[in-house]
Amino acid sequence: MQPNSPETVSLRYRPGTHAKGEDTLRRILEVAIEVFAEEGYEGASTRTLADRAKVNLPAIQYYFGSKEGLYRAAIDHIAKFVESRMAALAAQAETLLAGDPTPDELLRMLLAMLDGFVDLVTTDDAPPSACLFITRAEVEDATALDALHNQMMRLVSQPCMDLVARALGRPLDDEAKIRASAILGQALMFKKKGTKMGACPLLGWDAINETRLQTLKTILREQTTAIIRAAMDKNS
Repeated sequence: MQPNSPETVSLRYRPGTHAKGEDTLRRILEVAIEVFAEEGYEGASTRTLADRAKVNLPAIQYYFGSKEGLYRAAIDHIAKFVESRMAALAAQAETLLAGDPTPDELLRMLLAMLDGFVDLVTTDDAPPSACLFITRAEVEDATALDALHNQMMRLVSQPCMDLVARALGRPLDDEAKIRASAILGQALMFKKKGTKMGACPLLGWDAINETRLQTLKTILREQTTAIIRAAMDKNS
């Protein structure tokens, strides 16, 4: 059964109390992301998950309670990775917005958020199959994905929308939300392991090295600055 009923989940997610336990738990989670990305929730068996992670079958029940519990924990694993990369920037944006910042200060913070988001979607530190796993979960309409969506809203989308609205001197309306979403959407074209329709294959990039990353950030910052400056002029 697709994990769409949070109240029915018996999740016994227990972090390891020593290095070996933590390594085992992390390996199970990373393998789970790979297998769920490849097979989907229904297609992935606990036997396959255990074999690929090189653990016995009871280990999955011990750490996660069930396949559904492991599925939710895998999504939570990705959500925690997002938090590790974006929480500090989101906190900086919140502090800035609590004061009386100038439009230039708001724009600089927006550009810093954009840089962080570019790092997030292009990093090699994330589980390699994370993007495919998320895409598949969206196709399967998994309610378990709500936790990740909420994390992305709290740490990325909402701060950027608030920054754009304040910079333009307007309420948080559809225009501000659309502009912020379009700005972030520029970066999504370059996400790791993207589809064949993504920007990296079109550029002939099989990887994003430091030089390419800095070029990408520079261009996206220039485009974002132009977008916000033009909108400021329009709204002044």
